[in-house]
Amino acid sequence: MSKKYIVIIIIVIALAGAVVGGNYWYNSEYENTDARDLPVIPINVANQHVIPISGEFTMPLFGNAQVRYPMIMGALRSILGDDRLEKQLECVPDDGLWLTAPEGGEPGDGAELGLLGEIPYVFEFDLPDTMYWSAKLVYIDDTGAEALIYVGGGAKQDEPHGYVDSVALLKSGEYYFTAEGTLHKSGPDTPSGIVIYEAGFSLKNPDPVFTIGRTELAQGDILSLKLENIPEGIVPELESELGPAIFTQGVPYEETTNLYPQGFTNWYAMIPVSNSRKVGEYPVAVNAGELYFETTVTVEEYEFDFQNMIIDMSVPSVASSVTGDAIAEFREKVIPLFSVFTEERYWSGVFIIPVEMGPEDFISTEFGEIRITNGNQSTRRSHLGMDIAASTGTPVLASGTGMVLLAEFLMNTGYTVVIDHGGGLISIYYHMVGVDTTAGSLVERGELIGRVGSTGYSTGPHLHFEMRIGEQPISPSMLFDPKAGLYSAK
Repeated sequence: MSKKYIVIIIIVIALAGAVVGGNYWYNSEYENTDARDLPVIPINVANQHVIPISGEFTMPLFGNAQVRYPMIMGALRSILGDDRLEKQLECVPDDGLWLTAPEGGEPGDGAELGLLGEIPYVFEFDLPDTMYWSAKLVYIDDTGAEALIYVGGGAKQDEPHGYVDSVALLKSGEYYFTAEGTLHKSGPDTPSGIVIYEAGFSLKNPDPVFTIGRTELAQGDILSLKLENIPEGIVPELESELGPAIFTQGVPYEETTNLYPQGFTNWYAMIPVSNSRKVGEYPVAVNAGELYFETTVTVEEYEFDFQNMIIDMSVPSVASSVTGDAIAEFREKVIPLFSVFTEERYWSGVFIIPVEMGPEDFISTEFGEIRITNGNQSTRRSHLGMDIAASTGTPVLASGTGMVLLAEFLMNTGYTVVIDHGGGLISIYYHMVGVDTTAGSLVERGELIGRVGSTGYSTGPHLHFEMRIGEQPISPSMLFDPKAGLYSAK
């Protein structure tokens, strides 16, 4: 056999080997390129990782060879066509590979995110910056009907970006989240396509929360209670020997910026501890539908001062302030206001001293002081408010937000203002030289309501400031302290 034929045979064998080897290599690349090569990562949904469940992708089989050897790859492309240099991949569920992976778990551990029962009820997701994104959230009610409650996403057309957002959830029930990521082809050696992520989860009703304020209270203090996550239509009831009290319905979750499920609200109660309340332990019980809570409060003794007040009863204005008509007028117009229990709570924040005291102003009589008049022991009584001595005309401010119940001159207490703050909590201002508000007005904390004077049963300019819950007087000074019992469970 001539050398010519031998060369031809060798060339044919080499070509055949190249074809077979190339085909083997190509098929190997083809077989080894599957859905696991998709350029995607788990997304973060409600603090858990979610793997794609479906998608379609075009993958380049020769990687960056198409960039390094453009002439060769271009020739191959003209011979083989685009479809032989790229592979169409389908991402489908495979033994749980593409299902939800709970945080810290492995793919396939569960297809649902599970309960999202911790408040605040805000659904958050974080989609990576490898793709363009669109997302939606569907709510499914008890009948199976679906409602689209969120649609978002979008991107610039020249560059991919991540997508982070949150959705406030207002109802318990079932939810279904879908996110679609799109990867645009950026070069001949880059993949392109879409993947779809899905995650189902349920939202349970919040558990009720019963918060008790400080349970060791001095005479004149206030016990504060709070009930959260109580279904609408249920009004809590309170039983206690400490004194009369009701629950007021607050603006739901007014002290937060987060949204909570519909159908629930919170309630507040203020229980007074009178300055004359005997020391000891007192049970407190709360009923809210099928819910029952109880606690025990310890009342501790408070050392009140003693004062002998000197009053010149010959002064005409003083004498006229204690006549039978003056007392009858007070009983008719003021005493009934002690029984006002408004369910709406107007106030928020800490109450303020109603007089901006100057260097010469002072507290002339504290709350609870045992006081007699002109040395007469038969006049012995407990002072039910706080007397603030200040010059005539000093502004008197509303100690807290509330509704004005009374604003007029009374023979016994002079110019008088009574403000309802809700839930039986009222503030009282006596002996002013005039009033700057009217009954029926809603006044804000710090708003001018009158000026210090010496009208009615008074021998010098001062403001008598009193706080009550129902029939029970409480210490005004405790309301100026943010650590007071009133605020300890608010």
